[in-house]
Parts: sequence; C-alpha cells; structure tokens
Amino acid sequence: MVSEIVENDKTKKVRRSSGRTPIPAPDIEALTFDGKEPIERQVYLALRKALMSGSILPGSRISSRSIAASLGISTMPVREALKRLESDGALTSFVKSSFLVSYPSAREFEEILQIRLQMEGMLARNAVPLISLEQIREVEWLQERMSQSTSWRQVLNYNQQMHFTIYSAADMPYALSLVENIWVRIGPALHAIYGTKLSEEPFVHHNEIIQALKVRDPDMIDKAIRLDLEEAAETIEAKLRLEQAV
Repeated sequence: MVSEIVENDKTKKVRRSSGRTPIPAPDIEALTFDGKEPIERQVYLALRKALMSGSILPGSRISSRSIAASLGISTMPVREALKRLESDGALTSFVKSSFLVSYPSAREFEEILQIRLQMEGMLARNAVPLISLEQIREVEWLQERMSQSTSWRQVLNYNQQMHFTIYSAADMPYALSLVENIWVRIGPALHAIYGTKLSEEPFVHHNEIIQALKVRDPDMIDKAIRLDLEEAAETIEAKLRLEQAV
C-alpha cells in the first residue's frame, strides 16, 4: 500500500494509507548489466519483446516505478524507454509516470492486417530459398512447443519466435524492422484469442508453413501465412468490435 503524510487535528504528522494498489510490473527479460548496451535500450527492447509476444495485456497500466523496482534500477532509463514506446504508438501516457498499453480499434486492426499480409508474406517468400536447415529445425521445435503448451502466454511467445525466425532469414532488415514495429502495436491484442483455440491445435496453418519451408515453395508459404494471419484476425476483430460497442 502507498502511504502519505497528513496532519491530524492536533497538528501531529501521522501516516495514512492512500488506498492505492501498486501497479504490478510486467514480466520482462532480465537485464545484462555488462556495459555492452545502455540500460535504457535494454529496457526498451525487453518491453518491445514482451509487447510483441502478447505477454502484456491490452489496456493494462504500466508504471516506470514498478518496472524500475523489479529490475533494480533507477526510474530514469525506464521512463525514457516508455517514452520511446509511446512514440512507437504502443503506449499512451497516463498519470504519475504511468502509461496504458494501446488497444487498436477493429477498424485499425483491419488496416494493420492488410499491411501484415503484404509485408509478412513478402518476408516469408524471400526466406524460403535462404533459410537454413538449422533454422527450419528451430521453427519445427517452436511449433512442437506450442502444441504441447497449456499456457496461452507460452503459446503466444513461441508463436512470435516462430514467425520472426522465418522473417529474419529473409535478409531484409528494413522490412523486418517495419514488421517488428507492427507487432509491437498488435501483440497485446492477441489476447483476444484466449480460450478460442487452445483446446484445438494452436495455429493450425503452422504445419503448412513448415512444409513450405522444407520443400522451398514460396507460393505455398505465402498462402499459409495469409491463412494464419486472416484466421487469427477474424477472431480478434470480432472481439474488438464486441468490446468497443459497449
């Protein structure tokens, strides 16, 4: 509980609980403190990854103080990281050094989907002739872990890793950066598919994606990526419309 100092009727200082519940820190990767990369950038990248993988709920509140306390650092680098994420469109400033995780409207999500279909399809097609056998095995392992997971947080984390293992193989750094920025915006919205597919095989088109990588078929992977994105988007958009109609 947060406390504040007030005056009682005898002008003596006493402590009174403000009744505010501390904002919990999101679950992000630990920092290295090895001096190779500035702390602010490490915090920024860790938060980006958490947003991309859907580890942070949409509409949730994030506090620089709680994050700093959980990482054992000062609030200054955390504030700078959060301001950068606000510039990226992933967060909206709130009160007392806190931010809200942005939640796209159904219309915005539909626009983002059209961009993703073009960009991610292009990256996947270009990855097909370049991806190594080791990377394909990694994609298979991630899909296997997804199928065995009982936690949606784990499923979404493996899903993000699987997609970007493929996209990174395309050797198109500028396009990859654009897609990463899009995932930072829409990652939290993936929570909308909670409880809808976990009882079935998660992301059924992933097996088609893996097969396309193995046979080196760019048309096949383009189609599989499109179906994967469209089917997930259908569920997400339906929930967004329902929630935003209230």
